[in-house]
Amino acid sequence: MAERALPPVVPPSPEPASSAVSTAFGSPLEPVALPPPRKQAHDTYVVQVQKDQIYRVPPPENAYLAERYRNERAGGGKRGGGGKGASPCSPCVLRTLGAVLAAALLLGAAVVISVVVLRPHVPSFNVDRLSVHNASRQQHMDYDFFLTAVNPNKMTALWYKDGGTARLLHQGTTLAKGNVGEPAVGGEDATDFSVLLHGLQHDGHTPKAVEKGLKGSKDAVALQLSVEVAVQVHIGALGFGQRRLAVDCEISAAGLRKDVHISSQKCKSTFGN
Repeated sequence: MAERALPPVVPPSPEPASSAVSTAFGSPLEPVALPPPRKQAHDTYVVQVQKDQIYRVPPPENAYLAERYRNERAGGGKRGGGGKGASPCSPCVLRTLGAVLAAALLLGAAVVISVVVLRPHVPSFNVDRLSVHNASRQQHMDYDFFLTAVNPNKMTALWYKDGGTARLLHQGTTLAKGNVGEPAVGGEDATDFSVLLHGLQHDGHTPKAVEKGLKGSKDAVALQLSVEVAVQVHIGALGFGQRRLAVDCEISAAGLRKDVHISSQKCKSTFGN
């Protein structure tokens, strides 16, 4: 009997590897659900403060800050220009103003010294007395003047030095010469001078008006008294440079006897270089 032929056995085709994955984890088309994120716990820190740094009362800096805050509020809250002490240039401005003020004071002092000391007002002179008498054992006359000087300067004193000279003239003719005596204090801002002039011999050429006056005539005689003396300006005990003082007095005398009557006079004072 003929054997019936059997169909060949077809081996089963192997399944794709994905099937295994899909079997284990499900279909690849479906997203895998992730676990929810864990909430992080907050850390806790422990700070230890030293016992000596714990203030039971506010520190001193708080008082300074509170005072500064009140000052700013009182000044309108302006920090840049209106706050009290807010500008960092305030000390610079104060120093600059102080320097300018000091320079102005020094300049003012220099001006005052130059005006008061170097350019004082000239004193005024007055002839108080004149007497004429014969010189002993000599054939000429002596003229004794007594002058008073008044200082118009209130801040300075004028000290007159010895060694001044004086002359007595009549219409350009020298009648007598002499030295200025040591001055004596005659009150506040006043000094008295005694000037003794010795007459000169003219060999019979004495001016007629002077000769008549010496003989007792009451006619007016024109005389000119010229005095030069050194003066030193003082402020207290401090003395400054000396200056030459020239005094010219125009005198009209009635007679040239022992006590001469001075009918008029005009004195002019000038400082020399």
